[in-house]
Amino acid sequence: MHPERIYFEKLKQEISGKYRVKNPGIPENLSEWNGKAIEGFQNDLQQEVKSAISVRWFYNHIKADNEDKIPRTDVLDLLCRYVGYSGWAEFMAKKKGDGLEVSVPEVKNEKGTKKINPKILMIPAFVIVFLFAGWIIINRSGDNLYKFCLVDSDTQTPIKNAKIEIKLFKDKESPQTVLCDSNGCFILNSLPGKVRFVVNAQYYQPDTITRTLPNHPISESIMLKPDDYALMISIFSHSDVQDWEKRKKELEAMFTDDAMIFQVDPINKRAMEIFNKDEFIGKLTVPLSSLKNIEVTETWYKGKQISGLRFIQKEDTK
Repeated sequence: MHPERIYFEKLKQEISGKYRVKNPGIPENLSEWNGKAIEGFQNDLQQEVKSAISVRWFYNHIKADNEDKIPRTDVLDLLCRYVGYSGWAEFMAKKKGDGLEVSVPEVKNEKGTKKINPKILMIPAFVIVFLFAGWIIINRSGDNLYKFCLVDSDTQTPIKNAKIEIKLFKDKESPQTVLCDSNGCFILNSLPGKVRFVVNAQYYQPDTITRTLPNHPISESIMLKPDDYALMISIFSHSDVQDWEKRKKELEAMFTDDAMIFQVDPINKRAMEIFNKDEFIGKLTVPLSSLKNIEVTETWYKGKQISGLRFIQKEDTK
């Protein structure tokens, strides 16, 4: 057994306890969690510590019954932060303080006095060899942490405090949704190799990113192009413009003739009403507009014009 395995088992118990507070219906034993439970835990981990683990990692380290190894320290650190510790070192120190120790086998000699089994003296050397071999394997083929940050392509500044959703696609796995932190960054825990994800940021054009991840951690900035039309529409709905004819002409140039516009319920995100191009522009440009305080949540384009748009209407606070 790995010398720190007992602490990893205790960590798994605390992870289960924390997650089951919100999801009491799932099994206590992490190895019994199904795909839905694992996906829910991934999302909870992302919200709590702004990082995530892959489904493959979960199967390799949780569902696989291998007492001779434990996960990498950086992954153990983020799991420990999830349950309220600063990292793996603090977690082990706290458990040792609570009396959780690895027992050392003993045998009796002919006189009945106790002595350490001589074979046990070989364990430290074995552990060193094992850890060194594990380090080589991990650095060659293990999961790495890759950091991506979103940047405005026009201003070259980070996209902070924005609604940014990442949909991650991996081979032989269901798509995984990851949220960026307030600095517009997210951490990807993955094996080296090809990865693809779609970035959706409010008032920026969506983009599909494909990368071949190297065999070491990296940090990269990804440029997003602002969705100027979506931002202009939102500004129009908030502003008090006198030249309605000019605004109408500007809006007509933004949309294709067959554009479909969906007003979405702000709570369940389902469509409440559908407008064609003329209906939407008409409601947005009359002096007593029935569409105010619009927040555009999604646009899609045909060429350089909007062919579809989804929006919610916030309550008028004036």
